[in-house]
Amino acid sequence: MSGSEFRPAAPGFEAFFMSYDPRVRRYLLARGARNEVLKEAADATMEEALRYWDRLRHHPNPQAWLFKVAAQRHAKSYKEHLRQEKLTDPGDFDRLVDHDTGIYCEDRLDLLRRLRELPEQQREALVMFWLLDMPYEQIAEVMGVQASTARAHAARARARLAQMYADEEGGCT
Repeated sequence: MSGSEFRPAAPGFEAFFMSYDPRVRRYLLARGARNEVLKEAADATMEEALRYWDRLRHHPNPQAWLFKVAAQRHAKSYKEHLRQEKLTDPGDFDRLVDHDTGIYCEDRLDLLRRLRELPEQQREALVMFWLLDMPYEQIAEVMGVQASTARAHAARARARLAQMYADEEGGCT
């Protein structure tokens, strides 16, 4: 939001923001968003949440709503950066650091690289289930599919990842 559009947070929004902003950012990171694209998409998502706070605070599944919006904002920001030729090579991953130990984690980079090789729907379903610990019903809501379809996408993704690790030596398990 620009300075002229700023409005104070609605009652209860600050706690909501503190709880869900990190989840949205992890979701976007797992989707492949990086650097400015991730920041722009996450900020736009939470601005949208504030804009619709009166409805969102009563929503039966606010995380699903946020992830839908985040996916849309990610696509929009990515296209804009691509149009402006501001993107770096999407294969160049930022260093993922364990903030408690400060240790660089090669296995996480390996996993992210392989996740990027999965078809988008499989990757989405697996990330939400495996990394974000969402039930299939919520995943289905975010993806706009049936729960059984979300489960099938995640199962196919797991099988494909297992095959990738089996085909390449030295992958983390």
